[in-house]
Amino acid sequence: MTQALYRRYRPQTFSEIIGQHHIADTLRNALRQQRIGHAYLFTGPRGTGKTSTARILAKAVNCLAAAVDDRPDNSCAVCVAINENRLLDLIEIDAASNTSVDDVRELRDRVAFVPNEARYKVYVIDEVHMLSTSAFNALLKTLEEPPAHVIFILATTEPHKIPATVLSRCQRFDFHRISAHDIAAHLQDIAQREGVQITPEAVATIARSATGSMRDALSMLDQITAYGHTEIDGELVRDVLGMVSGEAVNRLVAAIAAGEPAAVLGELHGLMEQGVDLNQLVAQLIDHLRVLLLLNVGRDARLVDLPAALLDTMQKQAAAFQPTQLMHTIRVLNEAALALKTPFAGYLPVELALLESVGLGEAPQPTAAAAPVANKPRPQPAPEPKRSAPPRPAASAPRSAPARRPSPPPPSKPKVKAVSQPSPTEDPRLQEIQQQLLERAGQHSAKLQAVLRGGRVVALSDEELVLSFQYAFHLKSTQAEIDTVSKVAAEVLGRSVTIRALAAADAGKYVASHHADQKAVAPSSPDVSPDNPASAEPAEDPLLRMAVEELGAEIKSVESSESD
Repeated sequence: MTQALYRRYRPQTFSEIIGQHHIADTLRNALRQQRIGHAYLFTGPRGTGKTSTARILAKAVNCLAAAVDDRPDNSCAVCVAINENRLLDLIEIDAASNTSVDDVRELRDRVAFVPNEARYKVYVIDEVHMLSTSAFNALLKTLEEPPAHVIFILATTEPHKIPATVLSRCQRFDFHRISAHDIAAHLQDIAQREGVQITPEAVATIARSATGSMRDALSMLDQITAYGHTEIDGELVRDVLGMVSGEAVNRLVAAIAAGEPAAVLGELHGLMEQGVDLNQLVAQLIDHLRVLLLLNVGRDARLVDLPAALLDTMQKQAAAFQPTQLMHTIRVLNEAALALKTPFAGYLPVELALLESVGLGEAPQPTAAAAPVANKPRPQPAPEPKRSAPPRPAASAPRSAPARRPSPPPPSKPKVKAVSQPSPTEDPRLQEIQQQLLERAGQHSAKLQAVLRGGRVVALSDEELVLSFQYAFHLKSTQAEIDTVSKVAAEVLGRSVTIRALAAADAGKYVASHHADQKAVAPSSPDVSPDNPASAEPAEDPLLRMAVEELGAEIKSVESSESD
């Protein structure tokens, strides 16, 4: 049976440890100064060299070489025995399989026995966080004061699960993820030893896919070489590992950069017809866009580990994006990756994420064409000059209504042809303010935006904004968030105003009584004066008010007639 590459090329000395020089140098200096601790804790991600370093340390403290700097020499009897897995004084325990307190008690009983061949008895407990609470408690005393001939080396990927009482008794060493550059260099060296030709693009693809784990990188290389090829390029790596081709990813990213939804969906469905794994596709897209973001924002090729031929292409592609678009696309793809883990997710999360990346998920902006147009009044003669008068509220007349000719005083009660004033929200300016209020509220909270959709802007003055609500739920919710609503209104209007939220039944009365002498909103209002019958409020008449409120009538125009 062929031995796996990660076992065949496991580091045997401190100098062979990849990417953990801070730990190797510290342990070598401790050997020189004869300051070997009784308990060590090795933590870090998988495949970063924790167990290999533990075995090297076990060899170094027991090596028979005369010079300290030569330890371990891998030639003395103890080193050879450890390399061949037959030294009785090196005890490796899998804590995941020996989690009970009885297992630890048995270990504690054996600690007292002196070593058989070596100078020290070394216990390596892998995945130590899997021990039960009782097992940790049973280990505490022995871990704190072991016999002089015993060294404990605890290894774990999850140090936060280890009790603080155990952590305080150990020297802790944190293993870092290995850089893609170091992984690629090591893979190139191993491929040369194995007689395999591998392109820089293929090495870079494997190194990035390993995400800092040397063991994962060597396992991938082992899988690819087992495919039977002596020449390995990027396309072969992607085919064997089930990855999407680099050309397909480039086409999809180019469609996103161009902002073409049809092209994006076409590329995506073309890949799905080929049977690609959506999880793998999303992972590759995120990695690709991350490299583009680093090149776009950092503008430094040293931030990414790419071969020169690929770097030029990626830099040109990065220049086609805005940083905010790259960040947004990475964010929505991350959300899609999480959604794909749910049952029956299908293709929808990825489709929505890619469409949102080209801007289809953005809220539409209000346009002048979208604003409703008030009914045009019948043409009137040009107004005669007259003295100025206080402006009427914008709610009392359409924006486009022209000034009326003054009529002889005193007028009689208005004669109505049809009933009701225009609604305040028929005014385009009020509608625009309401739309901006909803959009800005959505940036603060989707819940607040939904609540404000139940209301209408009915009046605006220099000091006050009046909102009318038909339903009590929307009114109470707005009143509970009145500070946030005030902040949103200030952002829209550019000044601070008092927010008055009222029920629909009270809003009309309040506007009529408090805003009758103010300019409620910016649009021009018809000129009014005591001599102008158009300045009278038809809704003041009880019969007219009943017609408007109960029968749904509309006031189309007002005509005056002198009393007989």
